[in-house]
Amino acid sequence: MAKAESNRLILTLGKKFLLSKTTDGFVSLISGVSVAGVALGVLALTVVMSVINGFEGELIRVITGMNGDVILYSRTEALSDPGKIINQIRKVAPEATDISPGFVGELMVSGPDGEAGAVIEGVDPEQISKVTLIPSRVVEGRFPEKDGEIAIGYALAERIGASLTEKKLEGSAEVQPATTELRLIAPFVGPQGSAKSFNVKVVGIIRMGMNDYDSKFIFTTLSTVQKYLEQPGKVTSFKIRIKDPSQSREISNRLTESFGYPFRAKDWGQLNSNLLSAVQLEKTVISIILTVIVIVAAFNVVSTLMMMIHDKTKEIAILKAMGFPPSKSFRLFCAIGLGIGSVGILIGVWMGIAGSFILQKTHWIDLPPDIYHIGYLPVVIRWQEVGMICAVALLITFLATLYPSFSVSKRSPLDGIRYE
Repeated sequence: MAKAESNRLILTLGKKFLLSKTTDGFVSLISGVSVAGVALGVLALTVVMSVINGFEGELIRVITGMNGDVILYSRTEALSDPGKIINQIRKVAPEATDISPGFVGELMVSGPDGEAGAVIEGVDPEQISKVTLIPSRVVEGRFPEKDGEIAIGYALAERIGASLTEKKLEGSAEVQPATTELRLIAPFVGPQGSAKSFNVKVVGIIRMGMNDYDSKFIFTTLSTVQKYLEQPGKVTSFKIRIKDPSQSREISNRLTESFGYPFRAKDWGQLNSNLLSAVQLEKTVISIILTVIVIVAAFNVVSTLMMMIHDKTKEIAILKAMGFPPSKSFRLFCAIGLGIGSVGILIGVWMGIAGSFILQKTHWIDLPPDIYHIGYLPVVIRWQEVGMICAVALLITFLATLYPSFSVSKRSPLDGIRYE
């Protein structure tokens, strides 16, 4: 009971000291600057961490949506008897729920606006939708279902002039007709390794959301690739979806060890390990830099408390003369400092979450996809990180209060009389 009354007394005195009308106006100004500094640091950390989380999450979504959780591929020639290999995969990795065989090859694609290098991937139209998100990312037209049909990445389509609809030319009344027929040129086909070209029909435009994929991939049926590249019944890769994506690294290592050369298995993290590592490093560095803002604000808290001690010397002396012990003096100014920090933290978190939600819903900040891999600023709020930001900011503020609070606890009541 006495402890509760003591805490109430400290909180009451803290409010009186902070909100007193007799407080020096400059002290109030410094208090406001301290609150604003803490709020700014917490706001910046909340928004930036949410943006980096969103960027990382979008990259993972695109990578797994393109390749599944694990991909097993041949490092040399194409593989015969894919059914036998699929059965072996299921024995080695019973966690696999779906497996989609495919054939990947490199070639040139020619359209009305030019030529470009491309990667063509032949897939089973029914099975691929169970393992990846590729068919669901068609933004115009449909996914290929018959031989000779292709779906092309939107960035590659723009580059070579492929289109499913008529387009009005800028600055002109002329209309560019739809271009649905392209020529594919494979440099090495068949036993002789001769070049071969063939015409295909564009039936879909795909937007995976990552420029590396959208600028070079072409999708078609597995039989189309096998026919045109003269590889009947053969495949080069197997995309695998597993029950628990967190086990992807373990399963990829298990598949590599079991199958041996020329097979190689990679999980989604290994497919773009450099990019994902760079994002993690960037997240760490930026969080450290932005934490400095909170530390600078903590110095303002120190200044505020020191000036308040100077401004309230008489009141402190009276309290001590009435029997206010040093421990309570210490707790009083710790509470005042934490109060300043808490207000700043609450304002910063509220503004940070509000800003993150606005960015999350509107996508109003566009990014150049050829530089940042994706075309907009994604945002994902992780509440455990928001809690950690608040805890770190509160800890920094608490540490900043220790010296002024310890200083005032050691003062004698006579100091106030001398001051007067």
